[in-house]
Amino acid sequence: MQSLRYRYDGERGWDLKWMISSITVERQLIDHPPIVVRSLSACEWQLKRDLRLAALQDSPWAFASSYDLEIHRSEDERRAWPRDGVYFAAFHERQAVGIAGSWMRAGEPQVTHLISMWVAPDVRGAGIARLLTEAVVGWAREREATRLELEVAAGNDAAMCAYLRAGFVVTKRTPSTSCRTVLELAL
Repeated sequence: MQSLRYRYDGERGWDLKWMISSITVERQLIDHPPIVVRSLSACEWQLKRDLRLAALQDSPWAFASSYDLEIHRSEDERRAWPRDGVYFAAFHERQAVGIAGSWMRAGEPQVTHLISMWVAPDVRGAGIARLLTEAVVGWAREREATRLELEVAAGNDAAMCAYLRAGFVVTKRTPSTSCRTVLELAL
């Protein structure tokens, strides 16, 4: 599978290299180790679970699920979700600090969906959401999708700003619930 590697160098800016492996995004923070974003394999279901549960405890209003529902999901369910999709995790100093997923709906291969974006509170503002979004965009482009969609909960101004900065635009499509806004990015 082709994937992207980004490395940020304060003097030269972003260096983009194609490589063969899972998608990896690195960004060197000033005086900090790099942030590494990579796809999670099915055997990393426990890490995906832990990040998902942390997200639901930190920001329950931002997601379409709940901690009480997610805590009871089986290992098989966690390994299988998302079908036709991927999850990426962001790591800082080898500690998982963020997650985002993407999937393609059957019968609609030109559209991918960005789901479950979350960044740990103590590292917000460091560009991790942008790196996770770039990983999802790269994954969608590898699958020749032409559009990436997502929904943002009402009142989640930080997420809305991050997605608008990344080039997403608000659509007129009806969201899954009335308290959400649908955004899309043309690929």
